[in-house]
Amino acid sequence: MYIFKENIDVKEFSDFANSFSGAPIQQTQSWTVLKNNWKPYFCGMYDETAICGVCLILVRELLPGFKYAYAPRGPLLDYSDREMVKAFAVGAEKFCRNNGIYSITVDPLIPVGKTLPDIPTENFLDVFDIEKGKSDMQSFTDVGFIHGGFGKGLHDAVQPRFNALIPLKKADGTPLKFDELKKNYKQKIRKYYANFQSARGLYYERAVPTPENITEFKRIISATEKRQNISLREEDYFTLLSKAFSDGAFFGFEKTDIKKYIKNLEARLKKEPDMAEKITGQIAEAKKISDERGNTVNLAALLTVYPQNTDGIRIAEYLYAGSDLTIFPSFCATLCGLGSQCTECIENGCDYLNLGGLAGTFDDGLYEFKRQFSPIIVEYAGEFILPVNKIKYELMEKYMPVLKRAYKKAAKLLHRQ
Repeated sequence: MYIFKENIDVKEFSDFANSFSGAPIQQTQSWTVLKNNWKPYFCGMYDETAICGVCLILVRELLPGFKYAYAPRGPLLDYSDREMVKAFAVGAEKFCRNNGIYSITVDPLIPVGKTLPDIPTENFLDVFDIEKGKSDMQSFTDVGFIHGGFGKGLHDAVQPRFNALIPLKKADGTPLKFDELKKNYKQKIRKYYANFQSARGLYYERAVPTPENITEFKRIISATEKRQNISLREEDYFTLLSKAFSDGAFFGFEKTDIKKYIKNLEARLKKEPDMAEKITGQIAEAKKISDERGNTVNLAALLTVYPQNTDGIRIAEYLYAGSDLTIFPSFCATLCGLGSQCTECIENGCDYLNLGGLAGTFDDGLYEFKRQFSPIIVEYAGEFILPVNKIKYELMEKYMPVLKRAYKKAAKLLHRQ
């Protein structure tokens, strides 16, 4: 017999989550620091002897009298245990009724499809059991959850259903050395991890999240936002993230030492006199940038968060990246920096680096960029909804899309001002 309990001890919650294989960062106490406009509930599942599952549930009043609950990438429990999933559903419904919540959405990491990289199978770890995932999905729909559908759009759900994960270990679980990992990458980008960086004075540096570094990080992210006409996060958010995850969140900058770059160009000029016009132009450009911005310049900014679980499969999350293409755009600094972040994840004992979501149509620039790293593209089941107050649920289903569109339009207008 299983029992659902709300508001369990946070340490007990964290101890279980940190022993759960593949536990996502969204099911941590740290995540609640970021989502400070939601009320967190740390819930647990218990059998007759001990805790056997947990779920962080975030609650928010969307409109007066309309409280909504969401479990990001949760719950964490044995999805193949139908009785446990049933007890969770019963407990979650009671929790919602007791707290005046009209509906709860869960988003467990259940793989239902995958696209493997075109490299030898012994070169990468694959732990994604699709047949089990399809059965686990049935566990939720059998107990009253409504499946949110198999939408392929990047924003069809709160968390993307399709994720690109770079395997950092071989099939036998042995960590890859970076020299081995880069051989898994597509031929097109391997050159960026050979002599390309040293020839241009490029190097990666992990950044302490000081106010100055976070301001610089946001400056570079903003350059990407303007190019792509998107809105990501404000500076305060990155400050909050660094506090929430502490050393688990690592900021990095891909930099260039312009003096070193010029020195290498001058050496090339002597060896390649037939390229004198092009190289002379590159030297002049580099000197001009050095005069304007100093010798050391940040070209790209990257942010990854380590997983907090210590047992089982550990998946790091590559959350944000941006580049300043007003100078040296041909250096492809983000690509170079990402290789260094892979190295840090390998050294930290991670099994995968999740490059994040993409559209399931596999036909856009985001997919083309991420596929170069030969990731496993995992399709997750997505969201499951448990309506508690059906009248309020149906009203919100009807009118919420209109409100969301109005909100997004207003947010874009504000961002442009």
